[in-house]
Amino acid sequence: MKLEGLLGFLGSALAIAFSLMVLTIPGISQALEEESFFFYLLTAGTLILSILGLVGSFVVAHKPRMGAVFMIAAAIGGTMSVSVMFLVPIMLLGLGGLIALINQEEIALGEE
Repeated sequence: MKLEGLLGFLGSALAIAFSLMVLTIPGISQALEEESFFFYLLTAGTLILSILGLVGSFVVAHKPRMGAVFMIAAAIGGTMSVSVMFLVPIMLLGLGGLIALINQEEIALGEE
């Protein structure tokens, strides 16, 4: 597995785990001082985008541009969550997506 796929997988796995923890354990949302329905909607949206990032981390080996776009979209969408817990997954997904885009462009330039 390439570096960008590994970074995307780790970021997605962490984001999925954090999203599920916030959605299922009521004490976490209380500790974050957020107990509104809107907060849970944002966390559910982050969960869906994290799954998109996970798909992107697997697709990046065969279709680097599409996988990179999925991971970057998941990183940007992960910023919806106001929780500090999502900073590491956002960085991992964004970095993996950027590395995939840069490598894909280098391969495309080398083929010309």
